[in-house]
Amino acid sequence: MTIMILREIIDELSYQLKQRRIINVCVSPAYTSVMLDDQSIGISHTITDGEIEGAGEIIGKNAYDVVINNLDSNLQRSLSLAILNALGSMIDFTQGDPINLYSGGKLCVFGFSPQLSYSNFDSVIVYDFMSTENKKVGNTEIKPYSSLSREVCSTALIFASSIVNNTIDRIISQISANHLILTGISSVDAPITLKNHGFEVLGKLFPVEKYRVFRTICEGGSNKLLSKYIMRYFKKL
Repeated sequence: MTIMILREIIDELSYQLKQRRIINVCVSPAYTSVMLDDQSIGISHTITDGEIEGAGEIIGKNAYDVVINNLDSNLQRSLSLAILNALGSMIDFTQGDPINLYSGGKLCVFGFSPQLSYSNFDSVIVYDFMSTENKKVGNTEIKPYSSLSREVCSTALIFASSIVNNTIDRIISQISANHLILTGISSVDAPITLKNHGFEVLGKLFPVEKYRVFRTICEGGSNKLLSKYIMRYFKKL
């Protein structure tokens, strides 16, 4: 199992991780959220496959120790990505969607049924982790992720759920793109690692009302409910 990029992200952020303790955790069917001892909130996409290492004893533990012991299954990475997502600040970020920086040519998208409009591109191909069949909707072609072989794109938009489900290394090895963007709810601010792998822009969602975000996830809230309390930001790497 290759988790090269995730391990590099952890190495880059290890100093920050070691400064923090976990003070609360929620793993709901849709999202995972953590609260750290500096009151920061982290969010990730929950993939319910596996078991959290140390469940029942995580609160009070050092964030680095929890992350390095939770890398093997999708559910473990859901927790680790939520912790990593909590790190960093909004400094250097601009409000908006990173996809709006680009237009024209072919856009490739990788994620779980991404529901976004990509009308500023000539053609769009979506490799959907959820899809089992090929579909065509307007200028957008939707394919199962399992059908990915080699792909050439003008712009590639990779959702950070690909770090949770451990596909990001394979995606990067299989695509050729002029512009590479990492975005989505599980996104992690690790600029050195991301630049090393060719990413130009990072999209990240920040909570507007931190405690409301945490409670919404704990209480099983949907994406629609959560979207009222988070805003989209991006920064160039």
